[in-house]
Amino acid sequence: MKCLQQSDVLLGSFQDNKSLFIGPFPQFADPFASEWAATTATARLNLPDYVSVTDQSSETDTLETLMDEGRNLFQTVILYVQLAFPNDPNKLKLFGQSQYNPARASQLKLPVLLRTMYTQASKPEYKTALITKGLTESQINMLETLATSIVNQNIVQEKVKNERSLSASDRIAAMNAVWEKMSLVCMCAKMVFQTDAAKYNLFLLTDGEAPNTNDTPPQTD
Repeated sequence: MKCLQQSDVLLGSFQDNKSLFIGPFPQFADPFASEWAATTATARLNLPDYVSVTDQSSETDTLETLMDEGRNLFQTVILYVQLAFPNDPNKLKLFGQSQYNPARASQLKLPVLLRTMYTQASKPEYKTALITKGLTESQINMLETLATSIVNQNIVQEKVKNERSLSASDRIAAMNAVWEKMSLVCMCAKMVFQTDAAKYNLFLLTDGEAPNTNDTPPQTD
């Protein structure tokens, strides 16, 4: 992170010239330097946002895989319902076909639909007919398993999202604390080195050195 690198450089320059700062600005006496160093170290412990994005993306991919499996299994069971109970729209409705389109993309509704289908497919009067047409008992049980897995993975995904939000807040607060130290010293350096341009140049900040809380991963060739 450029801001933290700049903080290290400025802190070194400050420590080399600390006595010159303390005269006109007593607040820079110890423990200011050690507090600045600790603030920078704390900020460095906060992982950049792209790490959280990667974690979230991984959990989302896992959830979408489970959703795909759930959708595929639902359509498979519907096919066997059609084979076991031909020309019987009431049976298709009972097994949830009419609810599929509104539920297919919902991480909350699809598990409910799969559990509804599992309940119906487990009833002896339907189960026997379905198995006779080729549906396996393990496929019936998988309806409940996938429903549970989707619910649990959705919880994991939401937890990662919340943790990312908290991490962002912590990172912003930590970086702002570092920036406060840096900018204060650089502002006061205008007075401390008003007759020494070379040293004053050591304490110049640019807009590009402000805290960047949406760090992107380093680029590699």
